[in-house]
Amino acid sequence: MQPCDYQNLIGSPAYRQASRRVLRQLLEALLFEDAVPHCEWQGETLTVPGRRADDVSVSYQCQARCTFSFGRMRITTPLLRNDNGVTEEAGDPALFLAEIAPWLAADESRLSQFAAELLSTQIKDAQTLHARGDKVLRGSDYDTVESRLTDGHPYHPSYKSRLGFTLDDNGAYAPEFAPAVTPLLLAVRRDRSHWAVSATLNEDVAVRALLGEADGRHFRNELTRRGLRPEDYLPLPVHPWQWDEVILPGYHPALARGELLPIGPLTDRYLPQQSIRTLSNLSDRSRLSLKLAMNLVNTSASRMLAPHMVQNAPVIGDWLLALVERTGWPEPLPRPVLLREVAGVSFTPPVSAHGQYGALSCIWRESVHNHLRPGEAAVPMTAVMHVDADGRPFVDQWVKCHGAEHWLGRLIERACLPVLHLLWAHATALESHAQNMVLLHEDGLPARVALKDFDGGVLFCKAPLPGSAPVLTALPAEYLRVNPDSFLETDDANELRDFTFDALFFVNLAELAWLFECFYGMAETRFWQITGEVLRAHQERHPQWAAGYARFDCFAEQVGIELLASRRFQPEIRLRTRLTPNPLAHAERQ
Repeated sequence: MQPCDYQNLIGSPAYRQASRRVLRQLLEALLFEDAVPHCEWQGETLTVPGRRADDVSVSYQCQARCTFSFGRMRITTPLLRNDNGVTEEAGDPALFLAEIAPWLAADESRLSQFAAELLSTQIKDAQTLHARGDKVLRGSDYDTVESRLTDGHPYHPSYKSRLGFTLDDNGAYAPEFAPAVTPLLLAVRRDRSHWAVSATLNEDVAVRALLGEADGRHFRNELTRRGLRPEDYLPLPVHPWQWDEVILPGYHPALARGELLPIGPLTDRYLPQQSIRTLSNLSDRSRLSLKLAMNLVNTSASRMLAPHMVQNAPVIGDWLLALVERTGWPEPLPRPVLLREVAGVSFTPPVSAHGQYGALSCIWRESVHNHLRPGEAAVPMTAVMHVDADGRPFVDQWVKCHGAEHWLGRLIERACLPVLHLLWAHATALESHAQNMVLLHEDGLPARVALKDFDGGVLFCKAPLPGSAPVLTALPAEYLRVNPDSFLETDDANELRDFTFDALFFVNLAELAWLFECFYGMAETRFWQITGEVLRAHQERHPQWAAGYARFDCFAEQVGIELLASRRFQPEIRLRTRLTPNPLAHAERQ
């Protein structure tokens, strides 16, 4: 791919569009999280005070309003900066952050890192929009939509930071650009590995199952040719960017000792999904996807794969499958599809240098294509909230064909209710934000949901699960010190409910409610009434789970929502949340 043309990019409409979005999401998040206390409102006109580096006052102004959905703020005009009587459109999120810093109660070093994430998001989103042009995704197949969606997180301000990627790396490996990625295959000694396989996958044939016939044969033949026993080694695919940037510079002693052996490129072609590090198989769409460790920070999260996560992923997948299989799924509630992570391997060097923990790992995940029934098609749930390049929603034809209220009711019933049923029936919460969900539909009408990414996206309470809780590898103490919000168990019922609510309702449905109001004239109050009606109807039909409905009350007056922006510049703690009005409860009263 040609190197990025920086000059044309920075002067393009795409750059201005990306700048507006980063500033909009940043200010919307800060307002919702009560992080900017000195704002002034006159009707829907918002003024935010600031201070230049030389202590001269400036101000920022825009039009904004507080919505019915959790009190989420929506900025409806570009942000203007007024400096000594000169007003112009703001375009620098780092400057905005620095000038409002006196009111943020921020840790200086963390604020600086946050600013870097915002700037990186701004330029990489601009690069993406510039390359997309006027191409629409509506009507494309699942894998194309999964890779070419340009949106990123709809609330988090660092929705496309990709720290570690240059723009040329972004152009070569990001899902919006890459025609294909070819992982490199390593052989790793078993005694230097953490290795886990699903109970549904026979370990004796695991290598062949994970690699396929051609790559599995090449793996065994290459080890035999070197005079080694293939059974002493495990396959470990690595992303080509990770090989160049991390593995070859930092792991060459392990290569020299023969603990790692390069086998060669995989023969199948792979396409990066929205998360960048997860690759779907293009050569055979029924084959397993690869989730590869990358020393990349995206949406403020490291994309490494810690050894304990690798070991726990198949265990959690098997446990969830057993849980779903023994759960009653009364009509019309469909049983969800679980895209399990069925195997994983992680290399553990004898001495880990900085940046090496979890830097060389792979997890294999099931493909959605194997679960589709005749007449069904799949689409990433993120596409449901996507506005296409022609200015119309991705779901526009579906909503118009089936009617907005009917289509929304089916979406809640078939895609959201199964997630809540697991919470009510089994005290098991799934982090079902849109990137972890796949909508299965019939001619655009929601039919079922597929769920994925369970290694760090499950929270459960052992108490209601006697003898059935998964036996997991404990998180290392040093890992928890750096990641205090990484935990899988809790005895707090509200924490379990809010874990589900945050992703499923605050991020997913609040965004869809805004889209339905803007494009289909459905007031947000009505949106949440329909949602509540579907939930209440299910509860009334099935009173046998009444204890779960009461314990994990989705109609509570307030729910706790995680503060995704504030946690980037304030000290890290186990959870940073705020209570906010629950639109389900308030809509029901109206």
